[in-house]
Amino acid sequence: MDLTWNGGATGFHWPWLVLLLALGVLALLMLWALTRARAASGGALVAHAARLRALPRYRALVRRQVAIGACLSLAALVACSGAIVLGGRVQERQTLTANDRSRDIVLCLDASGSMAEVDAAVVREFRTIVGGLRGERVGLTIWSGVAITIFPLTDDYDFILERLGEAEDAFASGGVLTDDYAIYTAGTVIDWDVQSQLGDGLASCVQRFDHKDQDRSRAIVLASDNEPIGTGIYDLPSAADLARQDRVVVHGIAAPATADRPRAAQQFRDAVTSTGGTFAVLGADGSAGKVVDAIGALEAKKLDRPPVVQVWDRPHLGTVLTAVGLTGLAAVWLVQGVLAVRGRQEAGR
Repeated sequence: MDLTWNGGATGFHWPWLVLLLALGVLALLMLWALTRARAASGGALVAHAARLRALPRYRALVRRQVAIGACLSLAALVACSGAIVLGGRVQERQTLTANDRSRDIVLCLDASGSMAEVDAAVVREFRTIVGGLRGERVGLTIWSGVAITIFPLTDDYDFILERLGEAEDAFASGGVLTDDYAIYTAGTVIDWDVQSQLGDGLASCVQRFDHKDQDRSRAIVLASDNEPIGTGIYDLPSAADLARQDRVVVHGIAAPATADRPRAAQQFRDAVTSTGGTFAVLGADGSAGKVVDAIGALEAKKLDRPPVVQVWDRPHLGTVLTAVGLTGLAAVWLVQGVLAVRGRQEAGR
């Protein structure tokens, strides 16, 4: 799945609040200017003030006070600007478009006793197949008389490989009944007279596909020796018909022992090839490579997904402006206090 970010529009979430705060600051500045003007016009008359203003010390103090006032005003304006920006909530809006051309693959494993010696090799073959895929969703179902989903369709390949590793460890005994093997395959047999039902296994794996309303490419990798015990619900031709109805392509990987039973092997081959899939014997003719190439040849259906709009708050500008303004105010007040203390000390001398 390809993800594309379109655009990156930035703006205020509450632009009206920005305007309101700006007008409030402007009104306060005008009020302050009017107050200063009235204070200046109503001052007391002092004789010979011109001589006082001409003194170097007086001029230096005036310049210092003007500079301090300008710095205070600038810092206050910067802090107010930051507060206004924070109040308006700057946000960035981006649109995520998903170009999804995915295929769904169900790994369908016969976990009956007759397959126990080769199941570990089959799982290694599955891992080889998964290693050749890119972006497909993969699921694993095991079966004998009953099918169990080990993990549903997912495109988390780390998770897939981890679960396949667990399956390989469980089947590593090569047919010897161990606790790991018994726990892993528990539930696949409820009637010992009905096992290794290839038709039921295939039909169950066909039913593991989700999103039936979507036009997705779907495939099953079916591994078995086609050595059924008893009678199941679906025979193999009926299960193949079900796969064709759901437009599922089935790729068969037969256990080596299947070649010793030509009728079973031919039945297996006819069923999977009738769906448009391939047939190979485990470990021969590059069976995993054939399956990977066949899956790659499947048309990757384009899925129409609605774009996803995501919005993030971007408070950095407002935070920086406010911090700079407040730091400036604190610094100017500190300097002003130091100068005032020094002036008192000089006057005391």
